[in-house]
Amino acid sequence: MSIDDALTVLHLQKGVGGHDEAKIRKAYFKLAQKYHPDKNPEGRDMFEKVNTAYEFLCSKSRLKDGPDPQNIVLILKAQSILFKRHKEELQPYKYAGYPMLIKTIRMETNDDQLFSKSAPLLAAATELAYHTVNCSALNAEELRREHGIQVLQEAFDRCMNVLNQSSKHEDTAVQVCTHVVKCYAVASQFEGCREKIQEIPAIIKNICRILYYKNLPKLCSEVAQCISAFSVDFWLQTNLFQSGVLYHLLLYLFNYDYTLEEGGVEKSGESNQQEVANQLARLCVRACGRLGGYFPESSGLETPENVPVKKSLSAILTPYLSRKLSQENPSELLKYLNCNTENPYLIWDNATRGQLNEYLMDQQQNVIKTGECDQNYGADFVYDIHAKELIVGEIFVRIYNEQPTFPLDNPKGFTIDLLDYMGSQAQYLHSLMMLQQQSQNSSQTKQGDRLQHVEMALEGLRNVIKNNPGVEIQCIGHFKLLFSLLRLDDCAKLQQCALEVVNNVTTNQECVNDIAASEVLSYLLLAINMLQNCRLLTLESLFALMSNTKIVKEAMAKGAVIYLLDLFCNSTNPNVREKTAELLSKMLSDKLVGPKVRIVLSKFLPPIFMDAMRDSPEASVHMYEGTHENPELIWNEESRDKVSDVVKKLKNNHFKAQRENPDSRWSLREDFAVVYTDVAGELTIGGVFLRLFIANPGWVLRKPKEFLTELMEKWAELTKMQNADGEVLETVTTAIVYLFTSQPVMLDQLPQLGYIPKVFTAMSHRNNAVPRSAIQVAHQLAHNEICIRSMAQIECIGALKVGMKARRDSIALAAEALGKMFDKGEEELVSQALKTDLVPFLLKLLEAGLEAIDNPSATKAQIVKALKAMQRSLLYGEQITGILEKSTVWRDYKDQKHDLFISDTPIAGYLTEGKAGPTAPSVAGYLTAGTRSTMPDQPPPTDREERHNSLLD
Repeated sequence: MSIDDALTVLHLQKGVGGHDEAKIRKAYFKLAQKYHPDKNPEGRDMFEKVNTAYEFLCSKSRLKDGPDPQNIVLILKAQSILFKRHKEELQPYKYAGYPMLIKTIRMETNDDQLFSKSAPLLAAATELAYHTVNCSALNAEELRREHGIQVLQEAFDRCMNVLNQSSKHEDTAVQVCTHVVKCYAVASQFEGCREKIQEIPAIIKNICRILYYKNLPKLCSEVAQCISAFSVDFWLQTNLFQSGVLYHLLLYLFNYDYTLEEGGVEKSGESNQQEVANQLARLCVRACGRLGGYFPESSGLETPENVPVKKSLSAILTPYLSRKLSQENPSELLKYLNCNTENPYLIWDNATRGQLNEYLMDQQQNVIKTGECDQNYGADFVYDIHAKELIVGEIFVRIYNEQPTFPLDNPKGFTIDLLDYMGSQAQYLHSLMMLQQQSQNSSQTKQGDRLQHVEMALEGLRNVIKNNPGVEIQCIGHFKLLFSLLRLDDCAKLQQCALEVVNNVTTNQECVNDIAASEVLSYLLLAINMLQNCRLLTLESLFALMSNTKIVKEAMAKGAVIYLLDLFCNSTNPNVREKTAELLSKMLSDKLVGPKVRIVLSKFLPPIFMDAMRDSPEASVHMYEGTHENPELIWNEESRDKVSDVVKKLKNNHFKAQRENPDSRWSLREDFAVVYTDVAGELTIGGVFLRLFIANPGWVLRKPKEFLTELMEKWAELTKMQNADGEVLETVTTAIVYLFTSQPVMLDQLPQLGYIPKVFTAMSHRNNAVPRSAIQVAHQLAHNEICIRSMAQIECIGALKVGMKARRDSIALAAEALGKMFDKGEEELVSQALKTDLVPFLLKLLEAGLEAIDNPSATKAQIVKALKAMQRSLLYGEQITGILEKSTVWRDYKDQKHDLFISDTPIAGYLTEGKAGPTAPSVAGYLTAGTRSTMPDQPPPTDREERHNSLLD
């Protein structure tokens, strides 16, 4: 059956170019009804002919002239399937049908009936173009050579014109646009194709316009991938950017629902519209990242860096969020954008989100309608809420101060940025200082916000240093500015923050060294008086700085001592006073400046206070507040008030001068000293009041060796004088006797000090008081074996004999000393006795000459005891005995017992004129004193090691 035969059967006119299906169907139904066997039994043959004709016309599609479009579609789709499934096998081969394919695309594009055809020929042709290019680089080059890029753009442009808000994914125009976009995405990976694309601006324009149609999410997803592909070329990046592509891409980011990702439920892009929206958002993030060149090389997504794009994205998304475009997984960024967040890097809430959406939609409408948009492409965009914030180094300083432990990406960089910001405000701060010095209210400058920002920046600097150890080293070179802020006494918060910054940097030795080089300590000293609520913090800072000798020297010159003394004496806070004592102790311990500090302090306080500060700052404060009268301290309310008043007056005067000129120095007159009424006239040696020591010789001295040295030096000085003060000499001598009596071990120290020869030299002094004093000291020396060995090395017996002649009232004491000396078996001493005719001298005394002295019987007993001690000499005993046997006087004494005449405590009688011997009070620490019935049998703990070493010697 031919077409004409079929038309004749259906009663349709032949030779008119064919009929559409509607007419054929209408004719078929009319004849089928007429000849249907149920209605017309005789019409069965005709009914079958009508059916056959209808089926022939429908199945063969013979209604048109030329090739069957459906067949062409099938052929094109079959080729697409081949290239898709066998990409690797077909890659080496070039597609030979490009001329026909390009011609087909052009013909279909120009067909007026394009969108009313039943066969989607253009969609199939563009799909095949995509698959061929995606299969082989040879095809991409062939496509370019056959002007396929331009032809595809014509089809693209034709289909773009019919897209609208009601278009659907299955529409021919949408499918064509999808395939063209995918084809461009692949072609852009080849340099020749990229150059051709750049020559056709309409391609970029149409790609951007598609993103306007939010009802076509799948098409928009392909466009986002195309933009990512285009981003391999800097100029394509720039063209897209200038076409406003960012406004379209960024809007899709806010359609993301992170709860779908975190919910853990199964989802499909085919059935779940939100999953489609989420996928589109992810693709848009990647497109933005590649457009700006954010991805690192290791990601495999790297593209050329585009600074203008980055600048715009940094302004629109904030620097913090824009940096997250470099992450391969965009989930974190999308979650941030679609929820409320407040951290030092980001303030993001409904207001910021709303403002950004409004801006993006306005710019998108302008681009679509007029082709124009913001000339800076969003680079100057500022959020209203961010405009009120202080942003330093991309960080919201206020938020960081509220969340100081928030982990920073680059704390070192933030520290540098804060310091730079402070430096930029230096002129303003200097003006503020000048206004304050002129007594003008800084609030009248109408710069409250600026001052608040400086305070916030300084607080931020404190927090970043405190929570990120090591960054404080960046402050080096900025200490003059930081310390000068301490002078702004009308800005308490600013001062406190500056002080806290200083306190935090003092843990770094390099910073301490730079502070020393900057010579800015005076500002910190001023803070002691100006920041009374922060005194402990100030003292802690000073304590840390005092590890540097140069700073200690500067502190000494700038008046640190008077400030600290004022705190120690007048502060009402016990913690401040204890910390002050600790700080003074540290200054005293400095090897270079410490002695100068001690000299200055000793002009105000007794030396015992300095030792107490070293041993126990708390005890030193209690000692200052207490009342004491002991051998080392006379202290009462009167002396305390006098020191406090003098110190306070000096401090106020220096503070006033230093406030006007921070470089002003402080010093005392050389003859300056605070004189206490109760101490005036007291004889003091080595920090010990001799009157009180004699009254309480058992007092545990802090520095007994130092006291012994100075005491013996004073005695030696007095014994050299022709007209020495007898009362002073007697007091010093008594103190020596009581020292050796209460602490016999101190005698071990005397030989190495070199005073033993001086004792015997003094025996021949013309002043009768001196020989008596020397005999008393020699008597104490005779109690110590080490001293006796030392005496044996000098001519001491003759000197002692001279002393006995000069002071007959001291013969008993001298005789007892001789007895003890000879008892130790030192043959040299007996030899000296023989040389100096001591034996005849003593025998003569036994015979006559003792009647005028007190207690002659006891004196004779001591002489006899000394003579018998000489008789026991191994070398000279016989010679001594021979001399004695010749004496008629000796016969009366040699066999007598004299123990009844010798007192067990002879010293008491000689020194105290019969009064009871001294007691030995026990002293616990510096503050308490008690009594005990016996002398201590161990030396005081102070200088223990030195005494031990001397014993070993």
